[in-house]
Amino acid sequence: MPIYSIEQNILEGKLGVNQLFEFVKNNAEQMDAYSMEEAIFELVMRIGLAAMKGYFAEKGTGDVGDVLQLEDGTALKKEKRLLWQNYFSVFGKFSIPRTCYRTNGREGVMPLDAQANLPDRTYSYLLQEWMDLLSIRDSFGEASVILGKILKLGISPSRFEVVNRGSANSYDEFYNDNAICSFKPRAQKKRSIL
Repeated sequence: MPIYSIEQNILEGKLGVNQLFEFVKNNAEQMDAYSMEEAIFELVMRIGLAAMKGYFAEKGTGDVGDVLQLEDGTALKKEKRLLWQNYFSVFGKFSIPRTCYRTNGREGVMPLDAQANLPDRTYSYLLQEWMDLLSIRDSFGEASVILGKILKLGISPSRFEVVNRGSANSYDEFYNDNAICSFKPRAQKKRSIL
């Protein structure tokens, strides 16, 4: 899998914007507003996905040189191959290339995880927040159907349950008086290199 190129993603985004307005121009006469809005949303989602990939292309792989020196004095060596992690954003799913540093007897460290504040799960913090919001009033199955209908993302109800369980561990941070209107955004954990 190739590493993302910011130039490639900018080009993809610009092409997407051009396709969007070309689509509107060529189809406005025969499409009703509902169908047009639905099609525009789908095209905008593709542009968002290109932008997210562009973000990670610009961010890099977390490469900090041949050796990563930890606070405890341990030196970790850079592995030759990149480790890829799935990332599920509101725009869709893609993989992120990460540089890994490791030494015998120690778990690998990927600096990009801290640099980009990546969540522990593959689901972006924004997607987790939306999953939590949908799960407040509806069952996990219903929430999955709703998000699938809106974003065209196939997330199983069991994933909603896992995300919700993680949120429930700090219930008071997320809800105030059990009112939806007072929902507080998901508390993002700040990741450290360790």
